[in-house]
Amino acid sequence: MRKKIELSCKALGAGMFMGTVCLYMAIGAVFAFVSGESFYYHISFAFLIQGMAVSMIVSAMWVLCFSLAKPWSFLARYLLALIIMAALYTISMLIPVINGTEGHFMWIVSGIISTFAFGTTVAVSSNMLFKKTGSRSALLWEMN
Repeated sequence: MRKKIELSCKALGAGMFMGTVCLYMAIGAVFAFVSGESFYYHISFAFLIQGMAVSMIVSAMWVLCFSLAKPWSFLARYLLALIIMAALYTISMLIPVINGTEGHFMWIVSGIISTFAFGTTVAVSSNMLFKKTGSRSALLWEMN
């Protein structure tokens, strides 16, 4: 059970982080196209460290809310996950290195959107799997 939860957290965190990076680049490209300014396709190392840390923490929270919190209703677990996610991103905005760097707002927005979208997809899929089979999982490859 422990290895399954650990693997779920790593897989979910990697997906959230990948989504954040891709979304950051896409938003930057669209912003550069609309404003006519140039966009340099690079990501600050501080952003990467913050993105990996927050993605892993948020993914662990999603796994706990949707794999282990069995007696609660889906809506209660989902709202709890969103509240914890919002608190984590609020705390991450207070980190001076992240907050003082150009593009921090765009990075935080990318992180929130990708984490919300990815986590919501996993939560809904997990709930559908539970209704279908009676077992809970946060591993995407188990949600056929």
